[in-house]
Amino acid sequence: MKTLTVIVETPKGSGTKFDFDPFLGCFKLNKVMPAGLVFPFDFGYIPGTIGGDGDPVDVLIISDIETFTGCAIDCLIIGGIKASQRERDGERMRNDRMIGIPLVSAQYADVKKLSDLPKGLIDQLESFFGNYNQQTGKVFTPLERLSPERAWSIIQKSRNQEQKHSLVQLFIPLYDQQGKPFPEKFYTAIHTELSEKFGGLTVYTRSSATGIWKENKQKTVHDKLMVYEVLIEDLADRSYWIKLKSKLENQFSQEELLLLISTVQKI
Repeated sequence: MKTLTVIVETPKGSGTKFDFDPFLGCFKLNKVMPAGLVFPFDFGYIPGTIGGDGDPVDVLIISDIETFTGCAIDCLIIGGIKASQRERDGERMRNDRMIGIPLVSAQYADVKKLSDLPKGLIDQLESFFGNYNQQTGKVFTPLERLSPERAWSIIQKSRNQEQKHSLVQLFIPLYDQQGKPFPEKFYTAIHTELSEKFGGLTVYTRSSATGIWKENKQKTVHDKLMVYEVLIEDLADRSYWIKLKSKLENQFSQEELLLLISTVQKI
């Protein structure tokens, strides 16, 4: 069974639409539905994904359970509605709707695929999304009804698009404590090793960075630095960076070299 955790944004029966705002870290009121139009089931998203509209992949949660905005539910993905959406400005994009069944649901416990749902229910859901988008000047067009396998494949692809990357920054001094420059071959070796291992890097060479700090809380020290940046997909080989840092500290006679690792998201 293909199961995952879904976050409810708008509960079943709600006449107001909520969206999770990642910048605020909370759920925000997005719009008020026209009179008489409410969500037929819980509507939410799959965290850690990015759909064709740039937001997390949407999920309609078919259930007999009462929930609330922000509720996390483990669901079985039984399929989905592959769809395109035309925005008010005429731009078209994919805006699929996955369909899930809560693992704790009693009424829908035997539902494993779309054809197991009550007859005509998917037709009604497609009509709802068509009407819902029409109210805001958009056009929702169903393209295909997805099997559980096809829906899961799209979800997995959306996870790859959301994959986080890590930016590694390595700061290397240009001069020793006596002000004598280090051999150029030291820097060439670093450049060669990182390029061959990761397929590319960025080096600040034209205008080196300057480090400023207090030594013994009295003397201000200025140090010219060479900065190496590498963008990697993950930190599974974290031990490599620890060993490299130690090796370079010995080579450059430094008590400690600055090596920063930060998570970034490519757009």
